[in-house]
Order: sequence, then structure tokens, then C-alpha cells
Amino acid sequence: MEIPTGLSRKLPDVYVVKPKLEPGEYSLPARLNAGDDQETTPLSGRRPFFTAIMAKTHVQKPYQLAIPAHFHRRLPARRTAAVLRCGGGSWIMSYCGDNRLKRLDGAWADFAVDNGLLVGDACVFELVSGVGVKGKELVFEVQVLRGGGMPGELAAKGATADDPIVIAD
Repeated sequence: MEIPTGLSRKLPDVYVVKPKLEPGEYSLPARLNAGDDQETTPLSGRRPFFTAIMAKTHVQKPYQLAIPAHFHRRLPARRTAAVLRCGGGSWIMSYCGDNRLKRLDGAWADFAVDNGLLVGDACVFELVSGVGVKGKELVFEVQVLRGGGMPGELAAKGATADDPIVIAD
């Protein structure tokens, strides 16, 4: 790329990511191969559910988890207690259904940290109980699906156009 004369702007470094696997090959992320004994429990398939792919805002400050719009009709339009069950543990928090942005409250951070959620992981939230019963807490069975995330050297890159990540074949 040629820089016009008279411009002193330094071009950003470009980080090129080359796939380590050939098309069709698959490898588990290193953190799953390293003896992670987390069990995956099949969901019932009979109850309503939604999924969320973890982004930075889910797993770092401000730790926010908004409920997808297509799932709002299944939840009350009021603030109520919610319980997330995962891997034998339970996390109590509030579901904020009285706001325009339906979400889980700040106690979501405890769930995210305790379960070691990273950017790229996915969570499946199956609504087990509490729908339509006034005063009854919402109960979600949560399944965590590990994604692999970004390689460590790239995790801080790509936040702005001045620091791009380029993926090459």
C-alpha cells in the first residue's frame, strides 16, 4: 500500500490469523482437553429455551445479560426472582422484566465468574418453571457449551479500526 506524501499517520500493525486446521478437521479447545470434567446435560427439548453466545459485556464488567426479544413473551413483565441451575449449583438473582431491556441483574456476574465463562462460550437457558405464576421465581436450567475463544495474543486486538485482525486463508 502506498502512502501519499505529506501524510505522517503511522499505519496500524496488522495481525494475520492463519487457520491451524485443514477444512473438515476438528480439534477441541485446549481448555477442554486439559482434564475439564464438566458434564454436559441434555436439555429436555420440551421446554422453551434461548441461547446466548458470550461477548465481553457478558463475561467482564459490566456483566450484563439481556434476554433476547423473541423470548420476552414467555416471561413476566415485572421484576421477579430467578434461579440459574448449572452443574449441580444454583445462583439466585433477579429477572428485570419491568424495564424495556429485559435482563438478569448484576448477580449474573457471580454465575459468569463461577462457571469460568469466556468470550465465545455459549449458554443455553431452558425455562424450567415460573411462567405465568405470580410470586413464583423463574428457574432456568443452564447448559454451558465451551467455545475456545480467541487465542491469547489476539484477545485484546480488533477493538478499533486502528488495530485490525485480518483472517487469511
